[in-house]
Amino acid sequence: MRRTRKRRRRIASPILAGLLLCAVAAFSLPGLNRVPIRTVAIHGELHHVTQEELEALIVPFTSWGWLRLPADRLSLRLEELNWVATARVRREWPLDVSITITERRPVARWGLDALLDESGEAFDPGGPINRTLPLLEGPEGTEKVMLDRYRAFSARLGARSLALDELNLDPRGAWRLGLRDGPQLRLGAESIDLRLERALVALDELAGEQGVEIAYLDLRYPNGFAVAWRNVNTAARRQGGRSP
Repeated sequence: MRRTRKRRRRIASPILAGLLLCAVAAFSLPGLNRVPIRTVAIHGELHHVTQEELEALIVPFTSWGWLRLPADRLSLRLEELNWVATARVRREWPLDVSITITERRPVARWGLDALLDESGEAFDPGGPINRTLPLLEGPEGTEKVMLDRYRAFSARLGARSLALDELNLDPRGAWRLGLRDGPQLRLGAESIDLRLERALVALDELAGEQGVEIAYLDLRYPNGFAVAWRNVNTAARRQGGRSP
């Protein structure tokens, strides 16, 4: 009885090995490598990426066939499109290809002709820019830092029912905020959070002024601030201020 089982095992092993070799050989045949792709399905909510752009990139890759399709290379090519944040390409049985595309979501303008997406990456929209988005301007490489600062400033201003429309960082590290329908806040490069709090207190103090509109508040003074009026040619300086 035991000898019979051993003999069956010895016979089964060569048969299994032969089947595996046949399978490997079948999948390596040139004909199978050229099996055409049946359908390409594109998924995702697309507002800016056009069908023409996608077809121009995808169609040449279909000539590789289903088995040999370089999915990673196609993903990278799709992500070179201005508005594509991520592209995932995968084969689906029997002979289909599924492509999932996530578009960039712009949250701010970056300089004159670029946009920032949610992750703080700048990109060229390749067309008209939505001018209702907040404007961020700063040295190259500061995109993520500025977006983080914009979000922090906006949260503090929003608690006072104020909205931030512009944020500028100059090469010296000085910050300037532009409020929607309001003045500029010139905070400088030091004690930014403390100076912003002083600016909010100053805006409350000046809210009762009649017949004048504030152009900017300059908070770059150790013990005070300067205020410039839009309809007055001179700036009034609060007590305790010194030249910044």
